[in-house]
Amino acid sequence: MSDMIRWDHPQLLYLLYGIPLLVLIIWWEYRWRTAAVARWADEALWSTVLPYHAPRRNLLKRSLVVAAIALLIVTVSGPQVGTRLAEMTREGTDIVLCVDLSNSMLAEDLTPSRIVKTRHEIGRFLAMLRGDRVALVPFAGVAFVQVPMTLDYSAVMSLMGALEPGIIPQGGTSFKEAINQAVKAFPVSSDPDKPVSQAQKIIVLITDGEDQDDEAVNAAKEAAKKGIIIYTVGMATANGKPIPEKDASGQIVGYKKDSQGGTIISKLNDDLLKDIASATGGKYFNQTPTGDEFKRLFNEIQGHDKEKYEALQYTDFEDRFQWTLALALLLMIVAEIIPAGRRKKDEA
Repeated sequence: MSDMIRWDHPQLLYLLYGIPLLVLIIWWEYRWRTAAVARWADEALWSTVLPYHAPRRNLLKRSLVVAAIALLIVTVSGPQVGTRLAEMTREGTDIVLCVDLSNSMLAEDLTPSRIVKTRHEIGRFLAMLRGDRVALVPFAGVAFVQVPMTLDYSAVMSLMGALEPGIIPQGGTSFKEAINQAVKAFPVSSDPDKPVSQAQKIIVLITDGEDQDDEAVNAAKEAAKKGIIIYTVGMATANGKPIPEKDASGQIVGYKKDSQGGTIISKLNDDLLKDIASATGGKYFNQTPTGDEFKRLFNEIQGHDKEKYEALQYTDFEDRFQWTLALALLLMIVAEIIPAGRRKKDEA
């Protein structure tokens, strides 16, 4: 397996976006100087009136300096290489996060909106976990496994950040679809007498509770037969808010209306969420401004059976800035020692 690279100061890598600008500047200066000299004297006279004029050589010198600057940015960003894989014993549960992506999650009864608060609280929840495997299942009218069971919480959060209401073609909300797909996200064994995992299987259903499918509780009962516990989190308020409609720039242009032309008010349906959780021995958590519901959810999960397993991880990350620093210094030295020299006939 190849080495893994990480950065001590990854935010400094954004400075590399300035390198293309420097390249454009030195190229523009090269073209401008060449054109200016051409206006001043005919090219046939350059070797006489400008014996040291060598624009290509100057362009090379400046290009080497820009390359050295790029390498220095990489150097100060602190590249580190993991040189050894070690088996680390971990202990945890298996958790599937089901995230509602129906249009009603755009409602702004939570600040700044239900979906934005959901992403924020999931990030805080993942930061609490230690060794629990996580999968991600977004859903609306249909559901799919976006991230299979993993220990890479950063990958889960990265993909979660790209999910927006409306990206699932089939609208509406189906808890049945979400639960059925979540069940499929758990590891299974071909031998019923040898389960693949002893960890407690947990589904966390995060939604505003509006469901157009009356089979949600039955789906929860079927999941309970497989030893799965479902916790539900209500991400809405009892009073609710209209569902905004936005244009391509993200500006609100109106609100969703029903068939009679009245504005639809999306409200929390906590009765259904309580029934789903109760059917599996789980609990319902209502959203709070401070996100305490996810802290209580975390504490609840910690009381369940965990599984010990081995996971390969990189250890002994070593600094590797010396190589980029040495190369940067070499390029700067080469750029410095390139002589201006007398212009050769084949140089433009």
